[in-house]
Amino acid sequence: MSDVGYSSNFEIYLTKNNGVQIVTNELSLTILREMRYREISPSDIAMALNLPKSTIQASITKLLRTGIVTQERRISDARSVIYRIDASIIFCSDTDVEWQLYARLASTTRIMEEGRCTSREDLSLYGASLTESGLNIVQGLFNIGTALTYGPNGRKFIDEMLSSMREQCDRYGISVDMITKNGLELKFESVTGNISDVPLIVVPMLGAIITHSKELLGYNLSHDVSLKVTNKGHNVTMKVDPFIGQEYDPILDIFAARTMDNYMVMDPFSIYSINGVSTLFTNPTMMGVLFNLSNNNMSVNDLEDDMGVSKATIYASLMKLLEMGAVEVDEESGSPKKYRLLADPILYCIETESRSCDKLAEIVSKFQNGQMDYYSAVIAYAMETIRCMGVRFDKMFTKSGGSTARTVINISPDMDPQKLLDVACSMVSVPDKAEVLTMIPLKVRVTMSPESLWENWPADFVKGFILEGLRVLTGDKYKVDIEILRGA
Repeated sequence: MSDVGYSSNFEIYLTKNNGVQIVTNELSLTILREMRYREISPSDIAMALNLPKSTIQASITKLLRTGIVTQERRISDARSVIYRIDASIIFCSDTDVEWQLYARLASTTRIMEEGRCTSREDLSLYGASLTESGLNIVQGLFNIGTALTYGPNGRKFIDEMLSSMREQCDRYGISVDMITKNGLELKFESVTGNISDVPLIVVPMLGAIITHSKELLGYNLSHDVSLKVTNKGHNVTMKVDPFIGQEYDPILDIFAARTMDNYMVMDPFSIYSINGVSTLFTNPTMMGVLFNLSNNNMSVNDLEDDMGVSKATIYASLMKLLEMGAVEVDEESGSPKKYRLLADPILYCIETESRSCDKLAEIVSKFQNGQMDYYSAVIAYAMETIRCMGVRFDKMFTKSGGSTARTVINISPDMDPQKLLDVACSMVSVPDKAEVLTMIPLKVRVTMSPESLWENWPADFVKGFILEGLRVLTGDKYKVDIEILRGA
């Protein structure tokens, strides 16, 4: 992590033996991104970046110590060493807006046509909400696909996933063409509808194929994908290039039996979206200021009382946050002046309450035994992984609900407040449900099934959907009381 304690350029890894590791150093990030496509040697990368070999070697040595990178002898020259990534990436900041270009529109249109959200739309809207906040989850979804096909029968489940994909495409009138010459290319085309939510849904499957590509295709694939969405979402092309370098066997033992030590977060962190760019914080004072301001506008004195940190330290953090555009002065607050949060909270890391990560193996088993569908398995594995890390998503899903409401209103000119409330309830997928209890005051109950895959997503999403939808339709801000009822 950088010394200043914040960065808008980061990658977060789950390592085999060193817990969760954060990388923000620009050179280290450049090296790691190159490793997704090809093998790396200090000489090669030094020449490519026009930097001294000693500088590159020092950066790689740090990555080796964290457990993110491993080394092995070059087959063609036993005197030289090459390096590859030996960890599972969870989140990173290098987003591409194309991943959610039309995805929200495609998913909301389908929900309104079918009358109810399903796990497919859940996965798409969840992914779109993260990318909208400036957080890249593509690499993380790759690794979930790898985890779900881990084990001696991994190839079997990839075949089943591909078969299921073709069946799903046929059902929705989507043609799919898979080309395996010089890499892997998937082409999806729909004559009738927008299918641009397909990429986020297919990514975990691609991750599984990439991991087993040596067995499936005879050569290794790179650990990244390019995306092209055309014809207003009717055509989607996804391409994975061959890995450049000597062949290797995929490193799968990171998904073997794990303990809670594997999920230990060395540096507690939080991530906020500032003007659409995700920024990671590890500075304790900055994190404390942002967390407190997410509840109320506060003065330096208020923050000092709550945090137990000196005014000078708090003031210095506030000045930097002002400069970054994360907070602003509340001009109507009088004296002492108060500060208002501008950044959108995405997630924060707390001391985990988990005592076991056995549920991860249970999810994989249920998926491989046919007890859990593909979409639900991806969601469940993602939710359980972040729970083991002690990560909690903040108010990001409320914002996502608001964005979805605007999309719904744009495609439904005849939308009225009553219909909006009905659509809001349809946005919650089975086995959970949402229902309007009273109109005045406006109260909505979200019932969470014991089998629910979610924690705060449905309730936060519905609240944001209703708040923003009613504001757009009526011009007024309404108070919405969300009651959460959890099944026994």
